[in-house]
Amino acid sequence: MVNASVVLPVVVACLMAVASVGVAVWPASGFARGYVDRLEQASEEDAGRSDAVGGSGADETADAEGDAEGGAVVGRIAEVADAEAEPTGAGGMTAVTAVRVRSRGLLERSPQGVLAAILCAATLAWGLSRSAPVDTAIALPVVALLGVAGSVDAVCHRLPDRLLGSAGLWLVVAIAGRSLVRLVTVESVHAALWPAGRATLCALGAGAAVFAMWLIPASGMGLGDVKLCALLGLWLGYTAVDWVVAGLLLGFILAGLVAIGLLITRRAGRKDMLAFGPYLATGGWLAWLLAMA
Repeated sequence: MVNASVVLPVVVACLMAVASVGVAVWPASGFARGYVDRLEQASEEDAGRSDAVGGSGADETADAEGDAEGGAVVGRIAEVADAEAEPTGAGGMTAVTAVRVRSRGLLERSPQGVLAAILCAATLAWGLSRSAPVDTAIALPVVALLGVAGSVDAVCHRLPDRLLGSAGLWLVVAIAGRSLVRLVTVESVHAALWPAGRATLCALGAGAAVFAMWLIPASGMGLGDVKLCALLGLWLGYTAVDWVVAGLLLGFILAGLVAIGLLITRRAGRKDMLAFGPYLATGGWLAWLLAMA
């Protein structure tokens, strides 16, 4: 006889995997392409405005109007960027106009579909093999959205708030629902609510730690990295604090190894900036796999 309490969570996890891939392929990747296009267009318009203002220095009134127009365009770029992470960690002083788009094709539906399918399939197989269907169902949308967000960071050194916020909102809803179920089924209120509280504290702690790094001009961190680390703290902190630390360390180690490899092969210089997002997301994902093991 089939045990519904065992089969149902597995079915839900499988359906969640399919839905997560669909979200990554259609709405998420579509938003990512539009986001990069708008950011690049605003950057080009700002460059054109700056050239026009620079060439009309004889008229102070024209200069003032040009400055106002240039400021409006800069404000538009900041709005398009959704106050995202700057390419460098100069305490927020890096120009928002410094946008360099590379490998735009990575954001197309086909590459994103392949990436999301691989990530979700590996997450689903690993989680189910460890008899953790509930944790797996919660993790799948986060993994899919982080895949898209990391791709955007690789393309233009920005981590869109909308993608990180969507993953964070999903985690908040999922953790709240799980805590409510535990509150009903577990006698101790502390045992039911403490994992959610720990996740919240880990999110605040991880975000604060990386924010402190962002304040250091030479750190290379951006505000998007701060938000991403807070998201990883919320995700991994529900299991244990140790996995938050492990995820962040793995992310920095991966980024460091790649940076050393690029320097050795002379594909990048010492002053070139490296997108941290993909490595932090990968470190968090690997930490989740280890936690399930």
